[in-house]
Amino acid sequence: MKRILALLVTVLALAGCMPNQPLYNVDDHPIPVAARQLPVDRIGALIVEAGQKRNWTFEQAGTGHLVATQTQPKYTAVVDIFFDQQGYKIVKKSTTGFSDQNGWISRRYNNWIHYLEGDIEERLSNASP
Repeated sequence: MKRILALLVTVLALAGCMPNQPLYNVDDHPIPVAARQLPVDRIGALIVEAGQKRNWTFEQAGTGHLVATQTQPKYTAVVDIFFDQQGYKIVKKSTTGFSDQNGWISRRYNNWIHYLEGDIEERLSNASP
């Protein structure tokens, strides 16, 4: 039993040290109820507000489509954000400076996407017309 526990602890410790993780994309994240009745352009504006909190920059790429860029001294991430009144998704478009191959990417990139997703959720949950 002690051997199994020691092996489990070792595996978990090594997993936490891994610099790369499976690529995280946001697929069909539901729009919070508070924002579902808003026009699509207002939802887009709220997504931009949420991302600007962590210095993401945005370009309008079409109705329900934003291109967001995060740039730091050694790293850049560009993502497509597709949205409507039902949900949104965040999909990697390109990266620079990250270890990025075969569906695996730096943990830093995934953290950026998780934070962006959380900021969008928070902003849309507190939306007012």
